[in-house]
Amino acid sequence: MNPTSMLVEMKSFIPSSYTFETEIQKIKQELLQGDLDCSAKDETNEQYLYEMQDIIDHLPKLPEIQQQKLTIPEFDEIEVKATDSVEIKKFIRKVNYEFLGFHCNHKVMDKDCDM
Repeated sequence: MNPTSMLVEMKSFIPSSYTFETEIQKIKQELLQGDLDCSAKDETNEQYLYEMQDIIDHLPKLPEIQQQKLTIPEFDEIEVKATDSVEIKKFIRKVNYEFLGFHCNHKVMDKDCDM
């Protein structure tokens, strides 16, 4: 028999919906779920499947990933004390401005905070 005609005949046995990639995905899914049928026609392949299933079963399970609502961090205002040095006061004002989102008149900000 001609090899080309054999391929044509074999193609008629394989459904059009079947693809090698979908079969691989199915095997991967069954392997990860632990319900893969490890029986095979070849004894070597069957042993290989059992070993793969055993390896996968002994891997630690990953926690489920859950989407969480983002939270906006809240910062308390740092108080400026009279005993603080000029440099510390400037630093505290700068931090409060950046973390708390204070918006000041830039002329006043430049004059008061030395920014």
